[in-house]
Amino acid sequence: MKYQIDDSYRDDIPSAVLYRQTMDHYPKSAIGCFIISDAWDEEALIELKEKSEAWFLVGLQIDDSEFKRLDIIEGVIRCQPNEVDNVIRILDVNSASTIIGIDVVDIKSLFEYGNSFQFIQASAPGESISKSVKAAAQQLVSQLIKARNAKRLLVTIESIESPSLDTLSYITEAIKNSLSINDEFIYYSSRITDEPDCFV
Repeated sequence: MKYQIDDSYRDDIPSAVLYRQTMDHYPKSAIGCFIISDAWDEEALIELKEKSEAWFLVGLQIDDSEFKRLDIIEGVIRCQPNEVDNVIRILDVNSASTIIGIDVVDIKSLFEYGNSFQFIQASAPGESISKSVKAAAQQLVSQLIKARNAKRLLVTIESIESPSLDTLSYITEAIKNSLSINDEFIYYSSRITDEPDCFV
């Protein structure tokens, strides 16, 4: 696990932004995200990278359309249309608000190891954090078992309070027991949400 203790380096520039071709200007970000089916071509992506000053670009694939692999992008994340905002939130690592965190360099290293990722989400609202943690971890593990060929994993925990060491231990053990991925290739981060009785 990597720990992020000092917030002093942060500024108002988000780590990840979703860009559309219809935007008037491209605000700065470290990770430039775009929806593949919006017909971005190589020239448009080069312009996006220059104008947004993005360190790297990530395509979000929300349908089954074919996409020619371009050297200009770092990788592709497959997700459902209603999951796009959640993917951006995970990649926006500056928004991590608890002691467990990762940074943009960690995100980039994930994409250097492999260029195709699948977004999965487990959510369990409940009466107690303990029950919610167990239910969400079981959902996550059942989905991960289907992805046995996974090489790296980014796990973001979102709850109404910072996760305890017991919670983290339970989640990490459940994940390690379901997959054969070395600890060094599993990245953990967490953030606090204002949704009541929520653990994701």
